[in-house]
Amino acid sequence: MKNFLRYVAALATATALGVLPVGVLAANVDLPAGTIISGHVEEDISSKTAEDGEGFRVETDSGSIIYGHLSQVARANIGRKAHLKLDFDSIRFYDGTKAPIHATVVSVTKKAQTNYVRAAGTVLGGMIAGNILGKAVGTNAGGAIGLVGGGLLAANTASDIDIPAGSPIQIQLTEPLITRRQAE
Repeated sequence: MKNFLRYVAALATATALGVLPVGVLAANVDLPAGTIISGHVEEDISSKTAEDGEGFRVETDSGSIIYGHLSQVARANIGRKAHLKLDFDSIRFYDGTKAPIHATVVSVTKKAQTNYVRAAGTVLGGMIAGNILGKAVGTNAGGAIGLVGGGLLAANTASDIDIPAGSPIQIQLTEPLITRRQAE
């Protein structure tokens, strides 16, 4: 009995310190705020097609599933960078235990996809506007200045955010994650 109690105490301590993956003690979890959980995104997420409130899932390295939704979705556009926020709602452990989860993204593998037609239009528009303004003030350098300005604007705004299915992700708990085994 002593060995069993030592084993349980060691296992609980290792889990609390993040040495063991989340889910080992699915019904009895006690992770402090600040704990990092690693996993992968289960479906494609793109700022080009996503909508606020759209759901997504993350599978942790231990097999638990974290459910979340997207918010603050903004497609890339002239003068605006693409943006989306991953909000985490709940976690389901391997034994079916479910609990609310409060966390933020630490890192996620994403790719930025440039819309070259939109970028070219921005550069061309900058060149034309610069040319018109340059002639109004009596200089021939307006087109070149507009071209550079349009190019800088295009470089900063023409990319959508894509997170492919299977992308590695790390999240950090902002509040403790605690579950307790229910009496049977």
